[in-house]
Amino acid sequence: MLRRISPIHQRGKVSQEQEELMQSLREAQRSLDHAYLAFDDITDSDLMESCIFEIRSLQSRINYLLRQMKQLEGSQTALSAAKEERRRWV
Repeated sequence: MLRRISPIHQRGKVSQEQEELMQSLREAQRSLDHAYLAFDDITDSDLMESCIFEIRSLQSRINYLLRQMKQLEGSQTALSAAKEERRRWV
């Protein structure tokens, strides 16, 4: 299995903001797993509709957190590249 290795992780340093985002992402994923389990056990149509809304909400939250992670990674990568460029010319 191939996966992209982030330059942030290669340095072994993770910012506080990134750690908080990862923790929120883990919690949202756990909640989504529980919502799917609840959906599988529900027989009442009103509760089923509620679970569907909860699942969609959690999926949206996960997408938001992933966008935030990518944005943070991009800004830190750009900052690292700028520092490297400065070192080369100074």
